[in-house]
Amino acid sequence: MKDAEAGLPVSYPAAVAATKYGRATQGFAVALLGKSYLYEKKWSQAQTELTKLTQAPFSYALAPVYNDLFDDPNQDNTSKNPETIFQVMNQQWTDWGIGNQYYLFGGQETWGGKATHSARAQEYGFNDWNNVLVTTTAVKAFTYPNPQNPSVNYVDPRAAFTFYGDAASGGQTQYCQQCSTGPVAYPYATKGYEWLKYEYYNKVASFGGPQSGINGQVIRYADVLLMLAEAYIQQGNTGTQPLALINQVRSRPSVNAPLYTSLGSQTNAMTILMRERQLELTGEQSRYFDLIRWGIAKQTINSERQVEDGTQPFQDKNVLFPIPLAEKNANSAIAKDVAGDWN
Repeated sequence: MKDAEAGLPVSYPAAVAATKYGRATQGFAVALLGKSYLYEKKWSQAQTELTKLTQAPFSYALAPVYNDLFDDPNQDNTSKNPETIFQVMNQQWTDWGIGNQYYLFGGQETWGGKATHSARAQEYGFNDWNNVLVTTTAVKAFTYPNPQNPSVNYVDPRAAFTFYGDAASGGQTQYCQQCSTGPVAYPYATKGYEWLKYEYYNKVASFGGPQSGINGQVIRYADVLLMLAEAYIQQGNTGTQPLALINQVRSRPSVNAPLYTSLGSQTNAMTILMRERQLELTGEQSRYFDLIRWGIAKQTINSERQVEDGTQPFQDKNVLFPIPLAEKNANSAIAKDVAGDWN
C-alpha cells in the first residue's frame, strides 16, 4: 500500500479518464493502508493515514443524498457523489449487452465474450431471486435512544434508504416511485423486511435478469471518517475530534440525524461508534469483519441468530480461517497440532 500510495495518481486527467475508469487512485491506497493499520490495532498509524484523506490534495466529501451511493444514475457523478473512494464498477459495461448473465455461478462460457453484470440486485430483490434477506436484528438497530433525549427512542433516517418495511421501523413503505404506473405500496404484510440498498425498484417493479448497473462500494468517505473516529477513541481520545467525525456522518443532508453532544467514556464512545458503523454500512459487507476485529463476533452473532431462528451457530474456531487440507497433508508439524480440523 505504501508503494501504491507513492505511485498512484490522486486522480486521472479528464483526457484519459475514460480509459482509466474504475482504476485505483492514491486515495484508495491511503484508505486501505489506514484500514490495515486499524485492523492491526496500530491506532496512531491509522490516524495518520486516514487523516490525509480529509485534506488536500484529496477532495472527498459525503454525498448529500445517501442513496446516490447505491443508485446507478449518480454513482459516477462526482458532483452528486464525491464520496466513493473505490467501487466495483458495473455501470460502464451495460452498453456491451447482457453477456453471460449467470457467470456468478461459475459458468465458463460467455455470450460474445462478456461476463460483466452484478447479481447483487437480484440477490437482494424482493420481487426477484430474494435469496439474501435483511435480518430483523439489523432492522431493529435503526431504533435507538435519541442522542439529545435518551429517554425517547429515535428511528434513524438511514432506515428508509436501507430496507423496505413498515412505517414504525422507518423502512421504505413504497416502491416504483418512478414507474409509469406510479408508486406502489410495499407488501410488508406478506414480504416482511427486505433490502432496498443496491436496488432500483424505484424505477422498475422487477428486474427480470441480473442486469444491474449499480456499482458495489468497497470503501467510501463515510467509512474513512468512522475509522478515523475509531482510531482516536481507541487511543483514549473521546473529545472533539471523534465527536465531530461521527456527527459529520450523521449530519449528511439527506439523513440529518440528531447530533451527539458528547461521546462520554471510552466504552460508551466505542458503543456509539460501533452502532454508527452498523447503521451507515449495513449491507456493505463490513460488519462481520468489524465484529471479528472487535473480538465480539461470537457473542453478537449468536445472540442475533437466537432472535432470528433460535440457533447459535458461531463457534470459537470461526474467528479463524481454516487450515488448508493440502497444508495439513504436506506439513507433519501442522498435522500433529490439528484436532477436529482446527487448532
